[in-house]
Amino acid sequence: MEITLNVIREKIRKKMLYITTILGIVVVMIFSTDMGSLTIGGKNIKDYYVLIPILINIVNFLAGAIALAMSISTVPNEYERRTSHLIWSRGVSQSRYHMGLAMGNVLVSWISGIILYLTLGVFAIVNSYTNIIGMIIAASIFMLIYTAIICMLTTALSIKLPTVVTGVVMIVLFAGGAFRSILKLLTAALTGTGGTVLKKLISFIPDLSGISKQGGNLIQGKPVNVHVIVMGLLFIWIAGLGILVFRRKEA
Repeated sequence: MEITLNVIREKIRKKMLYITTILGIVVVMIFSTDMGSLTIGGKNIKDYYVLIPILINIVNFLAGAIALAMSISTVPNEYERRTSHLIWSRGVSQSRYHMGLAMGNVLVSWISGIILYLTLGVFAIVNSYTNIIGMIIAASIFMLIYTAIICMLTTALSIKLPTVVTGVVMIVLFAGGAFRSILKLLTAALTGTGGTVLKKLISFIPDLSGISKQGGNLIQGKPVNVHVIVMGLLFIWIAGLGILVFRRKEA
């Protein structure tokens, strides 16, 4: 627990939570302005059944980007400062140490995501949508899964890979996951070996867009896709195994 709390304190010192709050306020201010007669699917964008799902997707994307930015340097920085050697002297295993760092990343990302969702609550209250506050709170659960996937994968990769390589891989996975539904649509018409391989590769990308969509489904009274959630939890489990198994030579 001490390792996890140290990670949280470190991220707070770097003012990441303040940046998150500012981002959330900016997003709410933008979407609280008058957008005239702009419509989506024949409905005015000011209709909360249309707008709140859009905001949820934007907020989840921001929370995911922040989770990636905060997680990518945690393990490398700890080893660079040789904090790890102080941990080894206490008889703490690498597995426990790395998992503690991962949990710190996850908890900070959750705090950031909750701050962003609080801005959604403010938006709902300001626009007299108080009847959906409960659904917004429920939708935040999917954000917790969304950001945990990113934090756990980033932490696992950063144990074995250089920071730059981890960043490139995770940006690809994050972008691919956030726009996975679009990628599937674009590749649906592809045929031949290349098309088959590309479709298989996309199937290994975590379906972040699908997870985020479930929050919008709650708001709109649509059924939640349990399969998407289970697959998201599977990615967290796989990344957790990587964190427990991977080792660094600096230890």
